[in-house]
Amino acid sequence: MELSPDFFQVVQDIVLKPDLTSAFILLWFSLLNELVAVLPYVVLVSGQLLFMEASSFPAITSKLFFFIAVPAGVGGAVGSFLTYGLAYFGGKLTIEKFKKYLRFSWDDIERINRRFKGAWYDELIFLALRSVPVLPSLPINIVAGVLRIPPLRYFLFTTLGFTVRMMIMFAFMWFGAETLAP
Repeated sequence: MELSPDFFQVVQDIVLKPDLTSAFILLWFSLLNELVAVLPYVVLVSGQLLFMEASSFPAITSKLFFFIAVPAGVGGAVGSFLTYGLAYFGGKLTIEKFKKYLRFSWDDIERINRRFKGAWYDELIFLALRSVPVLPSLPINIVAGVLRIPPLRYFLFTTLGFTVRMMIMFAFMWFGAETLAP
C-alpha cells in the first residue's frame, strides 16, 4: 500500500500552517483513526515538526496546542467511544461467555473495580496511560469500558490524555530536530 505524496503534503500543511480549517480536518482525521486504527497519527503529525522553521518554542507551542493537539484530543476521544461503548455495554456478557478462554471472570473484574473506585489517583493513572505516546489506545478503551468508568469522566480524561500525548510528541520532535540541526 502506497500513500500518495499529496497526503503527506496535506499533513505537512496542517501542522506547519495551523488554522481553524486544519484543526477541523485533524479532529475528523483523529476520530476516524481511532475508529479504524490505521496510522500512528501522533507520530505522523508531530514528525512534521522536523520541517518547521520557527525560532521560538513557546511561540509555536500555543498554536500547536489550540489548532492541533486539542482537536486531535477531542477527535480521538470521540472516536474511542465505539470500543469503549462496546466494552461498557457488552463487556460483562462477553467475559462471562468466554471466561474459560480468557482465564478470568466477571467476578475478577468486579474485584479489580473495587480497588479503583473513589481514590483521587485513579484518574491520574488513567491520564498517565492516555498520555504515553507509545501505548496503543484500543486496550485502554476496552479496559475503561469493562471497568465502567463513567462516560463523561472517560471523555474528559481521554481528551486531556490525547492532548498531552500530542504535546509530548511535539516536544520530542522539536528538541530532536534542534539536536539534529547543524
